Amino acid sequence: MIEPLPLPPSSLPQNADILRVLPFSDLHLPKPQTELILANRAFLNDADFIVFLGDMVRAYGTPREYDAVRDFVGQLGRPFTSVAGNHEFYFASEDDDSPLYCETWNRAGDDEQRLKLGRFLHFWRLKSLWRSFDSPLGRFVFLSLDAVGEEKQEVLSDRQLAWLSGQLQTDLPLFVWCHAPLLLNARLDMIYYDEERSACIEPQGELKRALLQREVPTFWMSGHIHLHPDHHLFPPYRAGGNVWQIHCPDSRGYGRLRRSHRAPVLYSGVFSRLLEIDRTGVWFVTHSHVERRDTQRFRLNFKL
Repeated sequence: MIEPLPLPPSSLPQNADILRVLPFSDLHLPKPQTELILANRAFLNDADFIVFLGDMVRAYGTPREYDAVRDFVGQLGRPFTSVAGNHEFYFASEDDDSPLYCETWNRAGDDEQRLKLGRFLHFWRLKSLWRSFDSPLGRFVFLSLDAVGEEKQEVLSDRQLAWLSGQLQTDLPLFVWCHAPLLLNARLDMIYYDEERSACIEPQGELKRALLQREVPTFWMSGHIHLHPDHHLFPPYRAGGNVWQIHCPDSRGYGRLRRSHRAPVLYSGVFSRLLEIDRTGVWFVTHSHVERRDTQRFRLNFKL
């Protein structure tokens, strides 16, 4: 039995001058690295809003994993929302005490995937896997991986994609929060486990054209591929048109540092990427929880 969080997610703060949004991606709880994050109180308290960007559970979304997520959210004590990653629903479960736990990654059947997505909604006290909020500084769109029945893990359902098309109809900057990265004009300049897997959401047809034709910027925030801040794909880059791909580091100390890393490797450090959004642009600030300092800052300008 999985108990829901004591408090539901928050709506987006309506800050007019500056909004600080802190995503956590790929925490894969329970993990000891969370103690480093929670001890970094001054940094956490500076965030106006937390986005849990998928793969908060370690492997299969078991009750014990969700218990660890509940404890972490409670200790953060910040306004938040969440989207589902592939580990929240895609894999067939193994018992936490089984020797196969975290060793097998078989695709769950369609009924089990639907059950797990329902469990995700129940735990986070959400009514929908996708939703949006407008603020004076932009439109914020939250997308959960949800394509039950697909062999590819990084897919959005047709209903969700149709809804996303309607969200593009705004003159505000668009901040899209989705566990998987975006592929528009070119594949990622890396190999994700094997040559065949793109690891990306791949819009087609009218949705792709609409994304590429937007004049105001779109920022696609994602995790999933576990990039260390030293990876060559980590700086913000154009996925096509005025659409910017923004990779968030994994929050567990297990990621890819170089182009040659097909799979994540253990490394020393835990990082987050904070967004500081104002009326003329956004700072993307990489922060080390071990050193408790900002290590990189990238600025992208726009004008409201």
